[in-house]
Amino acid sequence: MDPQPPGLPPEPYRPQPFTQDLLPEPKEKETDAEGNLTPEEAAELGHCEAAFGNANKAEWMKWKAAHAVRSRRLYRQDGRTWPDYCQDKFGDSESEVNRRIQQWPLLKAITEQQGLPRSIPDSHVQRLLPMAKQHGEDLTARAYVALRVWAADRRHRVTADVVSELVGLAQAAEPPALTTANTFQLAIEPKPKPKRSSSGQKQHAYEPSPTVAVEGHPNLGDPDPDGGTGSATGGTHQGPEAEDTAIAHPGADEQPENGPNPLTEQAAHASAHLDGMRLGFTDGQLLHHARTDTLKAIMETALAIAEAAEAELKDR
Repeated sequence: MDPQPPGLPPEPYRPQPFTQDLLPEPKEKETDAEGNLTPEEAAELGHCEAAFGNANKAEWMKWKAAHAVRSRRLYRQDGRTWPDYCQDKFGDSESEVNRRIQQWPLLKAITEQQGLPRSIPDSHVQRLLPMAKQHGEDLTARAYVALRVWAADRRHRVTADVVSELVGLAQAAEPPALTTANTFQLAIEPKPKPKRSSSGQKQHAYEPSPTVAVEGHPNLGDPDPDGGTGSATGGTHQGPEAEDTAIAHPGADEQPENGPNPLTEQAAHASAHLDGMRLGFTDGQLLHHARTDTLKAIMETALAIAEAAEAELKDR
């Protein structure tokens, strides 16, 4: 190869092809070696970890290829359908393959931003998708990679639940806050679990913060200037004390023998009310000028509600 002419910038480093012969053979019995790695062992570790990075790249390339086959209808030879192709080539259902196709752009972004090759669990990518939809793949990948580095330095585990916490925090955070140590600490620190009373019923795990409500906004169920209360459905919303009283002391005509369960009705009412509140938050109008303590209280309350619902689902 001719030497590079003087005055030209150096060529960028091009990684060498990775082949299976670079991998060391596993030992039949685990070694009892201790202490720091020898230079030879360090090289072996480097080859093994390079395989992790290659696996990440191969994974997103696989699903990008599947995306191309689907979008270009390259599966149609001899009248073959997309579900048939999924079963034939992947041994999986159409819905599962479509789910993986949805993930490949984010998986690619994470793979390319990782300084060290780390395996990227499918469950992590799946839970990051709402964050990618809100903030874009590049920022989501940067936040996730920074979280993994931050957690590894402190020997914290990054589970799928931790990733979900990061996504929840991202819903009410400005982009610069998504890669800060404070956000990672909030995502990774253990959250209180809902407590149970002696009768087996769940108790309230938190009290809503008074700073959560935005002043007089009808979408939040606050009193409007005319003296009524707003709600998503236009109905009247009772305070928690009134609802608790109705549940604790139901009248005969409120809960007939074979009538609806007031607990079920209260849960449905709460769900409808929260759904009505969602628009005010997601369109950015309510949060744009909110104080920092208000935003934190909103995040804490929303996370507590989600955890209580998740705990109930796990019990079923």
